[in-house]
Amino acid sequence: MCLQTDWVFTCGHRAFAKFDNCPKFGQGCFGAGGNHQDLYVQDICSDCKLRPLDPNPYAVANDPYRKKRKIR
Repeated sequence: MCLQTDWVFTCGHRAFAKFDNCPKFGQGCFGAGGNHQDLYVQDICSDCKLRPLDPNPYAVANDPYRKKRKIR
């Protein structure tokens, strides 16, 4: 059976790490099931590292992207 491995960061976020396919992949095996292997990383994810540098973290009303798309 195929196995998907995910990174689990200390901030709680998860990310795809790798996919190990089995010999029957594509010929009866359709990939990894819902049980993924977890690799615990002793660091926060890149999104959480960049969050303090975001000039508009909460997307307030004067966000040009929101005005362009007319999202409210």
